[in-house]
Amino acid sequence: MRFPLSSLLLLATLASCDIVDMPKGQNAQPAPLPGTTVTRNVLLEDCTGFRCNNCPSAAQIALQLKDTYGDRLVVVGVHMVNSFAAPEPPNYVTDFRTPAGTEYETTFNITALPIGLVNRKTFNNSILVSRYSWSTAVAGMIDQEADLALEIDSLHFDAGTNTVSGNVRGILLHPLAAAHNITLYLTEDHVIDWQINNQVNPPDVPNYDHRHVLRGALNGSWGQAFLAANAQVGDSVNYSFSYPLPSNVLQPANCAVVAYAYSTSSADQYEVKQVTERELEP
Repeated sequence: MRFPLSSLLLLATLASCDIVDMPKGQNAQPAPLPGTTVTRNVLLEDCTGFRCNNCPSAAQIALQLKDTYGDRLVVVGVHMVNSFAAPEPPNYVTDFRTPAGTEYETTFNITALPIGLVNRKTFNNSILVSRYSWSTAVAGMIDQEADLALEIDSLHFDAGTNTVSGNVRGILLHPLAAAHNITLYLTEDHVIDWQINNQVNPPDVPNYDHRHVLRGALNGSWGQAFLAANAQVGDSVNYSFSYPLPSNVLQPANCAVVAYAYSTSSADQYEVKQVTERELEP
């Protein structure tokens, strides 16, 4: 049976990225019980652009998968590739691109859209996954036993300082072969703007609903150190953060923080081992 994440994670407040043994005593949370399982969530990075006429069909597939899997699937729309995402007046004037998206475009050699990254894991011999294979790729990972549990808590948005703060808590469930980083995304949902869409006529849509738009990687495109390779099963880690909201955000109420831990090993480099998402709270 699945074990709730909240019951796996420490309640004590720890310093940023401190790793400690599970405490003993009456206030300690128990380790996972025998026979319990934490399953792996999946990060689907929908690489897209508002001048990509096939991208809306990919977005529909992503939303259908989100309806199927709920919180276990985290979808992020990453706008990239200049020929599809660079502004082109008079209508396509918003720049949805981000420094992180541009880095991923270069690192993963993305030249054509739409395409996806599914936990950044190789599928059919490629890290780039066709939208027609997203369902199969997600289904193949989402019921796997997770190496770690991950949860965002104490998330808060301060409108006065335009700052988002919180804490990411994790617990190691299985030994790691390599160190893992943690990356924080800030996404914004329901951004209304232009989009080329070959599914409608005329194809230039002025009020398209852009979903789960990446607004920025709060702690850098590749994140920061989170779990060391020598971490022991049962060790917990807390990563506290406070960042200004990216300047491209339109409606903070539509925003969420996405946290994902990924491998830094050359053997499975960039593979996302666990991901979680939480909407901003005033």
